[in-house]
Amino acid sequence: MSSKPVLVITGPTGVGKTAISLALAKHFGGEIINADASQIYQKLNIGTAKITIDEMGGIPHHMMSFLKPGERFSIKSYQDETRRLLEVINRPILVGGSGLYIRSALSDYDLSTSASLQVDDSTLSNEELYQELVRLDSEAASKTHPNNRRRVLRYLEIAKERGRVLTKEATWLYPTLILCCERPRNILYQRINKRVLDMIQIGWIDEVQDLEAQGIPIKDIKEIGYRELASYLHGGTSYEETISMIQQKTRHYAKRQMTFFRHQLPCYFIDLETTTLEEIINQVTSFYKSC
Repeated sequence: MSSKPVLVITGPTGVGKTAISLALAKHFGGEIINADASQIYQKLNIGTAKITIDEMGGIPHHMMSFLKPGERFSIKSYQDETRRLLEVINRPILVGGSGLYIRSALSDYDLSTSASLQVDDSTLSNEELYQELVRLDSEAASKTHPNNRRRVLRYLEIAKERGRVLTKEATWLYPTLILCCERPRNILYQRINKRVLDMIQIGWIDEVQDLEAQGIPIKDIKEIGYRELASYLHGGTSYEETISMIQQKTRHYAKRQMTFFRHQLPCYFIDLETTTLEEIINQVTSFYKSC
């Protein structure tokens, strides 16, 4: 692999990664590669807090808005395409909260399971798939959530081929600095709750209605909030219940993200409540100089 240094800006949803990444990309002349599994989809804009063209400020962004909502996209595909981009971008910056995407692209994360061992998940619920993983490898099951269907399926494929999911220390293929943005939990949760309300205010409900009008099945969209808002639109839940549910699910997701970052990535944690942009720039400057 290339010896080109790779900067990663990650952290839980709602923490403030976008502003930091734009400032660093502008300062260092970087290009951003999306590492958010939800922002690869077209039309899912407000509900995934996707950056707008105007907000990009001319900074090149890659791996965004290229799939139809609900379309399948494997981690292997992300790994292959991101590594291709890393070879041609002069100063790449991975930005996003999908930890497994980051680890798969930058480390020796093995994605070479046999095609004959792909799991048939068409008739099984999330819980049934998860219980099968518990049976095959309870340790691997403990590292993911039953509703994280994609990861459960991935672990099942590996377990069926090897007997268990091997959890080993990753070997990083590039000089890598992973900056994980964080805030005190109560402040992060306040930001998440407010962001959900802000998304509603700028048109998230209209976005869901537009998707339905285009014939896009909301049930196939796994991103938090879309199915909840569709349920509200069809009288399944009240407005207050819907907002509360989306906020709660987003907070739980942020908690799971932080667990992954702490245990699966060699992160340098940055408290955005106390760390200045100048301090972050100095740290990144030192990283680039050391490579």
